[in-house]
Amino acid sequence: MKTCLLHATTFARIRERLKGLEHKIEFIVMDEDGLFSHAGDGSVVHHPKPDIVFGNTDVWFGSHARDFMITVLKTGGIDWFQSSAAGLDNAALISVGKISRIYTTNHTQSEAMAEWALWQAFDFLKHGPQHRAQQADGAWERVEMREMMDSRWLIVGFGSIGSAVGKRVQLLGGHVTGARRSPGPAEGADHIVPMALVKSELAQADIVLLSLPLTDETARMVDAEFLSAMRPDALLMNLGRGPLVDEAALLAALDAGRPAFAALDVTVEEPLPKDSPLWRHPKVAVTPHDSAATAATYIRADETFLDNLQRYLAGEPLKHVVSPETFAD
Repeated sequence: MKTCLLHATTFARIRERLKGLEHKIEFIVMDEDGLFSHAGDGSVVHHPKPDIVFGNTDVWFGSHARDFMITVLKTGGIDWFQSSAAGLDNAALISVGKISRIYTTNHTQSEAMAEWALWQAFDFLKHGPQHRAQQADGAWERVEMREMMDSRWLIVGFGSIGSAVGKRVQLLGGHVTGARRSPGPAEGADHIVPMALVKSELAQADIVLLSLPLTDETARMVDAEFLSAMRPDALLMNLGRGPLVDEAALLAALDAGRPAFAALDVTVEEPLPKDSPLWRHPKVAVTPHDSAATAATYIRADETFLDNLQRYLAGEPLKHVVSPETFAD
């Protein structure tokens, strides 16, 4: 019989969907106090050695994420790890990948993240900060706004997030250029360009969205040169990773008037220190890396796990498998 480790909150949410698997899988849960127990009878488990692990938001943002990950790593090897995240630039997840025979990711958080991008874009185009300031002052002054219709987007890193954003922008009448390594058409993009041509596209973009992973090649790609190539009336958004952006260069560029505004869901240091100038800069909107934090996101991640669990038990290929070579030293 296989053993599966997951968070107690997750198990409670999908318990009904797991009925009928009791003869195939023994479920072990970690509760909010960091204690491990058998899901069936509640008996304590002192040293879990699972075959299957579901690591998700209930784990990552719980009080005992470290205990969960240490427990997994101490096994020395597991058969399958399902992550609720799409990225692989977290040191702990890379360590788990090294000891997993199969490692799978999840890409359904892109739906919520796409809505975050539209929210920030509309707020920028409709001069949300100015309207709120005028309301606070009781100032009845008309403001000329911009439209999403015919806006030009450059989405740097055109994967699941970029596609989800692009499809929505196209429906609203915007034009989407996606930048990625692989050539060829992509759903949600009017044009695809190679990463090498990103800087040459900046002068045409009303909105530049970063949605790519952090690598040696992408770290600090948004530097002074990148920012100086943007339009003075453009918006920069980051849904990827904080270190993609040189934050000192960004603040200097905003002060110099190019680009016009920046919306950041990720920052170099997280949590963002209270004394960071990003909090108080009038041309910056910051959210605490919560663009994907919706109840529907958690449910979709559960669905990814449940689908792959059925495939795993049936001996069928799993979805979103990461090549073991990715975790090689």
